[in-house]
Amino acid sequence: MTITVSIDEASLPELLAMVEAGEEIVIVRDGMPVAKMAAVVADDEKRRQAIEAVRAFRKTMPAITQEEIAEWKTIGRR
Repeated sequence: MTITVSIDEASLPELLAMVEAGEEIVIVRDGMPVAKMAAVVADDEKRRQAIEAVRAFRKTMPAITQEEIAEWKTIGRR
């Protein structure tokens, strides 16, 4: 959920608490968006997401046999 707040209505501690709770805050001045506050994803979470993306991609690939790998090695040495 995105919450829009005016700069003159904003209280930084309140906004930070909302961001920590998972909200995304858009700060506006004179009706125009000027900034966005969102939680920072930890490096561990980014790493986990990357690993899951690779695993999902690998599931879409055909299975490869040891014989195929050996053949590719031989072809590559020519």
